[in-house]
Formats: sequence, C-alpha cells, structure tokens
Amino acid sequence: MTYPQDGSLSADEKLWGMLAHLLTLLGYIVTLGQYIAPLVIYLVYKDRSRFVAFHALQALFFQLLALAVSVALVLFSVITLGLGALLAVPLAIALAIAVLVYTIIAAIQANNGIWYELPIVGRWARNTLQI
Repeated sequence: MTYPQDGSLSADEKLWGMLAHLLTLLGYIVTLGQYIAPLVIYLVYKDRSRFVAFHALQALFFQLLALAVSVALVLFSVITLGLGALLAVPLAIALAIAVLVYTIIAAIQANNGIWYELPIVGRWARNTLQI
C-alpha cells in the first residue's frame, strides 16, 4: 500500500479530509446526512485533491457498508420470525459503536495528513481512485 507522501497537503485538504468523515455523523441528526455529506465533498474535490477524494469516498463507502450490514441484520430477524433479533440487536449495537469509533479514528488520521485506510472499504476506495 503506497500513497503519495510528499508532504504537500494543505491545511485545507486535511480539514476537508477530516470533515468528510465527521460529517457522516450528521446521519444521526439529518436523514441521509451520512451519505450526502461525503458524496458532496467527493464530487467537489475529486479533481482538486486526491487526498480529500480518497477520504470522502472511504467515508461514503463505509456508511454504505454499515447500511448493508444493518439491512442484513433486519432481514435475518424477519426471516427467523424475530428469534434472530436476540443475535441481531447486540450485533447492531456493536456495529454502531464500531462505525462511531472508526469514523473518529479516520477523521483524526485525515486531519494529520495520513492516508488512513478504513477496514474493508479502504482498498475499495483506493482502487476506485486508482491510487
């Protein structure tokens, strides 16, 4: 995993990389905020900064992955006529905590100018941007 490490990131790029992650927390307040914020940041910065585009795309993919897992847990509960909820509820709580923790870690790393890769979606974002 090699990323451009020339140290030429501006404070603005670091800020927007961090905000791409932190603004996903808007989803707890505004409907679809966790998807709209990183998507807008990605679209604005995709041609201006690979660093910001990478972090915004990761944030978006991470939220979409969390959505897919949540939908799978709900379907599991429905298919098992509610019995699966005994397993699904603790897993959903663990998922929410993991999303919060990884979002904060990624935001801090982006603010430090580090090309931090989130689990699972980091490689997907890197391949999408061909970094």
